[in-house]
Amino acid sequence: MYSEQKQALAAELNLKRPAVLAVSGAQGSGKTALLEKLIPLLRARGLKVGVIKHDGQELTPAVPGTDAARLHEAGAAGVAAYSAGRYLLTEEFRLNEQDLLALFERHGYDLVLMEGFADSGWPKIEVACKAVSEELVSFEPLAIVGDVPGADFALDAPEALADWITAQMPAL
Repeated sequence: MYSEQKQALAAELNLKRPAVLAVSGAQGSGKTALLEKLIPLLRARGLKVGVIKHDGQELTPAVPGTDAARLHEAGAAGVAAYSAGRYLLTEEFRLNEQDLLALFERHGYDLVLMEGFADSGWPKIEVACKAVSEELVSFEPLAIVGDVPGADFALDAPEALADWITAQMPAL
């Protein structure tokens, strides 16, 4: 029901729906590091990119060195940390990721990268690093990025991943 209401409001306000892609992986696998490399490449392709980070530890103002601050410094036009039905841009509100996506829609984002969300139904890529774990945490990721057997993209080749994401956007 909520989704139908959101679609009706978007149509009424003539809003575009941003593409959504989750970037999941085990803790310490390199998700934030990958996004730091990927965001500038996607921006260079003319995309307005936002990030929703699922991390209860980051619901504090963007402090230098935190993942949220690193993603903002990498060029994300918006970064929201999300956990337990709350998010933080500049203030905390009791919302879920659907509410956050509606905010990104209103601001004309082309792509929203959702860091974490391994158990969600969003299309996702998985970051996998042998040094952390070769086990995938996501169910049927669209692509695997890392140094594990069967990886589709290497962590040190974000340009190819950016090209692939851009090509996938109509379906995301």
